[in-house]
Amino acid sequence: MPGPITLPRPVSPVIPDVPVALTATVREAERLLKRAGFSPGTVDGKASPALAKALQEFQAAWGLPTSGAPDARTMAKLRHTGERIADHRKERDGFVSVGQKSDGIKTIERRLQTLGYDVGKADGIYSRETAAAVKAFKADQPDIRNGTGAIAEHGREILRDEVRALAHDPERRRLDPTKAQRHLDVRTAKAAMAQHANGEKGFGEGAKGPSVENVQKHLRAAGFDPQHTNGVFDERTAGALKAFQRHSGLEPSGRVDAQTWKRLKTSFILSSQAAAPAQARGEHSAEVKQSEKLLKKLGFNPGKVDGVFDARTEKAVKAYEKKHHLERNGEIGTNQLKQMKKLAAKAGGIQVTNEMRRLVANGKSVALSMGGYSGQGLCATGVSRAIERTMGFHVWGNGNQIDNNLPRAHFRQVNLSLAEALKIPGLVLTWERTSSALGQKYGHTAITTGDGRSSTSDFIERNTLGAYGRSGLKVFVPLA
Repeated sequence: MPGPITLPRPVSPVIPDVPVALTATVREAERLLKRAGFSPGTVDGKASPALAKALQEFQAAWGLPTSGAPDARTMAKLRHTGERIADHRKERDGFVSVGQKSDGIKTIERRLQTLGYDVGKADGIYSRETAAAVKAFKADQPDIRNGTGAIAEHGREILRDEVRALAHDPERRRLDPTKAQRHLDVRTAKAAMAQHANGEKGFGEGAKGPSVENVQKHLRAAGFDPQHTNGVFDERTAGALKAFQRHSGLEPSGRVDAQTWKRLKTSFILSSQAAAPAQARGEHSAEVKQSEKLLKKLGFNPGKVDGVFDARTEKAVKAYEKKHHLERNGEIGTNQLKQMKKLAAKAGGIQVTNEMRRLVANGKSVALSMGGYSGQGLCATGVSRAIERTMGFHVWGNGNQIDNNLPRAHFRQVNLSLAEALKIPGLVLTWERTSSALGQKYGHTAITTGDGRSSTSDFIERNTLGAYGRSGLKVFVPLA
């Protein structure tokens, strides 16, 4: 019989050795790319498509040949970038520069684009184009002295704030009319209507002259600051114009054509009068600021007193118009402004504070919890409770004693008639005597609501002005 068959032993495939130095270089490149925000794949020292792509992105950012290989020049830039990143991570200063990739960088690029700076592709890779845009942005900032192409936390905050400052409806400014301005507007209108050989209309980036300067000043008045009013239509002017066009419902072309100029021209209110044409929503001027102060003094809250006629200002104006039985259009014309000034002068220069408004609210709440709309003979108790809820201290005494017990560190007496006082919210009124038997002995006290008629104590008195038989009136205003 034949003997057993002997099979050959399997032979393992021969895998060529990878030089240890090359593996170490690849692993270092992977690690440094990852630190810079790129995606080289697994850090294993092996070449891969992900590694090649990450290297190409990094090389393109630095302007190196995009070989996708970790050559000597690329490795030198990677090490330099990695050291820089490590240093600034210790500082936690938000510093980024060429050779990094992140979502935060993409935000920076998009914000720069919004302002008109050319970053190339906004892909989150900090390239030399991004650095050039940052450098141009810094050159336009008087608060940034560092003129490099890198950006840190301070620069990021300024960039963010400038972009946010463009997120609003166009504003208007009030200016004294001049012949020079009228002539300049006519000249700008002609330039905006001009038809060029290439088919474009109007003018845009690269243009120079008085019409450009006029547009820049109108953009600034509209709240879209081009940073310069030097008559040079630069990238920042184009960015401001595009923002204006977007918020005006126009195509953001970055060029001044007839339609854009027609809308932009209205950012100047050429008038030497404070309320002709009427102050209305969108105006931003010193005249509006004065009107806001008047509204606040008269007990109507316009929001922040900043000269911007916004939604809160309009709401306060309409509330004023409703109270005084005027047309509720939310605008302040000449006659209405005169009336406001007259009423404010009668109010003795009292500015209504938030504390006075809270005193009114607490006075109503206390009154409703005690007598509602019927007096209980506990007027001083009601007023004292409202003061305690609002200001944190109790005031003792009856109606004709409470005036002497109001702390002078928190209240001052003012000289106003009852009719004038009832138009101001949050004043404390005291009378020495009233027509009732108890009133002859204890007097009366109340808190004004500001509607010109009513007041609160232990009840809501609808017509304080018509309550006869009271004498010895004193009026006190809470101090801010």
